[in-house]
Amino acid sequence: MRGMALVAPGAVLLAAMSIAAHSLAYFPVDVTISHVVQAYHPGWLDSALAAVSWTGFPPQSDALFGVIVVALVVAGRPWAAAVEAMAAIGSGGLYLCLQQLVGQPRPSADLVRVVAPVQLSAFPSGHVATFAAVFGFLALVAYRGLHPSARRWVPVGLVGVLLLLMSLARIYSGQHWASDVLAGMVLGGLWLAVSIRIYLWGEARAEG
Repeated sequence: MRGMALVAPGAVLLAAMSIAAHSLAYFPVDVTISHVVQAYHPGWLDSALAAVSWTGFPPQSDALFGVIVVALVVAGRPWAAAVEAMAAIGSGGLYLCLQQLVGQPRPSADLVRVVAPVQLSAFPSGHVATFAAVFGFLALVAYRGLHPSARRWVPVGLVGVLLLLMSLARIYSGQHWASDVLAGMVLGGLWLAVSIRIYLWGEARAEG
């Protein structure tokens, strides 16, 4: 219920950012943040963060999410698998629709270091949106499946680290602004909250 209480302010924030991004090439702080993130760029960091970003591009992201869904089915969690699939498909569809509506350009090579051009619009980050929804839900399933102890927070912490790395990777690559990443996190979090609510509703019906 606490997570659902954040849906309304999160939706308002996302709506406000989307309206602003529709008329702005980037937010005032975006260039500064990108310069800070890209200030140190040795070869090993280029390779490491490029590998992180690579996992979020289709078809590898589709394969990754599919493996998670299948693994949940094999583990005897068909309802969790169904909701996980919904989290992946829903977050993917939402970010693509929002990108089309907002139409904000990608960061320019005149302003930041761009690793490689991407054709789709920038706002919001699809990598972050889908990973927040998919891995956020996976963290919930793992948390609820472990006995109450400090260990049950391990998957939550790991997903937090993964999302932080993905966020940094998208800015570091010059393919997204920090505002795109924030919007992706909010969008993914909103869809995650909806997915969790549906999952808990289904569990309650099964137990009843």
